[in-house]
Amino acid sequence: MFVDRISTPVMANLLDHLLADRILNEREREWVFEEHLARADRASCLIDMVRRKGARASQELITNLKNFDPFLCNDLFPPVGQAEEQDPPISPVLILCDENFKTHIQRTDKLVGQLETSDMAYPVMPKSNRTRVALLINVRNFVNKKWIREGSEKDDAAMAALLTALGYRVVRPETGEPMKYTGEDIDKAVKDFAQLPDLSQTDSVFVVIMSHGIMGAVYGSRGKAVNPNEKDDLFPIDNIFEYLNAKNCPALRDKPKVIIIQACRGGDSLIFVIETNPGKCLSRSMKLIEDDIKVHIENEFIAFLSCTPGNVSWRDPDFGSPFIQYLVEVFNTFSHKDHLEKLFTQVMNRFKQGPTPTKRQMPVKDRCSLSTHFYLFPGL
Repeated sequence: MFVDRISTPVMANLLDHLLADRILNEREREWVFEEHLARADRASCLIDMVRRKGARASQELITNLKNFDPFLCNDLFPPVGQAEEQDPPISPVLILCDENFKTHIQRTDKLVGQLETSDMAYPVMPKSNRTRVALLINVRNFVNKKWIREGSEKDDAAMAALLTALGYRVVRPETGEPMKYTGEDIDKAVKDFAQLPDLSQTDSVFVVIMSHGIMGAVYGSRGKAVNPNEKDDLFPIDNIFEYLNAKNCPALRDKPKVIIIQACRGGDSLIFVIETNPGKCLSRSMKLIEDDIKVHIENEFIAFLSCTPGNVSWRDPDFGSPFIQYLVEVFNTFSHKDHLEKLFTQVMNRFKQGPTPTKRQMPVKDRCSLSTHFYLFPGL
């Protein structure tokens, strides 16, 4: 498990501290990184080297791992007699919801409604009658080879598996090469998604986009313009809200629409584990439209962005991005009992507990117009 799950930044921190504690010498430290190129090979070399040094060296490794990656350490060495009220260890697979919990939430919701107070949770369609759908777009490959987002395929696979386990049919762009979509391809994919017939039979949707970015937009596969008379290849994030709003997509009116963006929103581009940047802040349109009822044109949205404005978003070529990997871990472990906004908060807290590089990044909830709690009820 250590070899499979340890990330490169955490491994580097472990080596630095083992060197400082004189568990390893400088030559041994260099041997781990310079003689082994693959992350798993480095991890295997490190743990074998420490184990051969005996119990004290092994305990120092465990102590340092607890500081730099407490979630992995907790999985490797679960606490004995852990109190029932404490959160369980991070689960690698989705924990399914209990029918009694769903009944409790819905019964409480009904009672609250009788008291003429706001509803407690969004209604969820019966599993037999619904066709949940999610749009997943990952721009990994670019015309400029230096822009290739190595490791993002791990995020892609993790998100696809999570969404499928939650009961969503994963839709991808129909134009462009796999993982090599232009801004126009992304725009068309979101437009087409907004017109899917299945939307009338879904109780919610997810839109997940992963790429390089600038503030307010993500890059398509052509990236930055080379010639002065050309424009950068960009997809404005605002377009998601426009295409899926109550006016342009009435099938999703009053249904939760969850937008997840893994991309930088400013700051310098750092080679190795950084996405590159997102120009303008997201506008907040609150117009009213007149139909059979009055409704905000942008309602029941929530966006979860991988970093705050003006900052970068980390990505490890071997591990993937902490944002997506932490999000999947939290959803697997807690979505059977916690609502969406609480899940997002737990992901944010996960960054505070991670290794030093992730502490420089903080995801943010944005443009939230959800009027009540959204429970996913996995498995039901």
